[in-house]
Amino acid sequence: MKDIESKAKETKQRILRAAEKIFAQKGLDGARVDEIAGLAEINKRMLYYYFDNKEKLYQAVLSRNFAKIYTTGKLAVREGSSPREKAEQVIRSYFYFLAENPEYVRIMGWEAMQGGKYARELLPGYLWESWPALNEIMESGVQEGIFRPNIDIRQFLVSVNSLCLHYFTRRYMLQIMWEEDITSPAMLEKRLQHILELIFEGISC
Repeated sequence: MKDIESKAKETKQRILRAAEKIFAQKGLDGARVDEIAGLAEINKRMLYYYFDNKEKLYQAVLSRNFAKIYTTGKLAVREGSSPREKAEQVIRSYFYFLAENPEYVRIMGWEAMQGGKYARELLPGYLWESWPALNEIMESGVQEGIFRPNIDIRQFLVSVNSLCLHYFTRRYMLQIMWEEDITSPAMLEKRLQHILELIFEGISC
């Protein structure tokens, strides 16, 4: 039984990885189930068995990535850190998630062009789950005199997302301003430090 369950789990993950690559290249509308099944090295009936249809598979890819972002951010926060350090740990984890997952970045571009139809259905669950922890970090910072009061956490999250995501969605256009690869380790860290400076300048007392 365990072997069957393990094989099923591995097959589902292989389908999700293949789907993520195809959706990143072609978007939901341009992706073909035959192509995803071929890349996953399974037959099409197996794909339908696990995910019913292309739309549900796409939602599963989105959900998988949102869960990874949530988990990565949660694990990044270290006990005993100051509120500023915790906020920085969360931002850093998100920035490097984007750097290490270019397919997710491209899928978000496709999703934006479609009006965020599927992301809007999935994101609230992950957002509300992470909201208490994020709110606690900000409130602790206010109480300790680190952050200024009356920070709108929604505006804060939008600013963080915009500053981080834009760098990767526009990387090929931004590249013309530098000779060095803007996704090299040194350039990524330099960009992150600039983002952190901007954010904390805006919310610190």
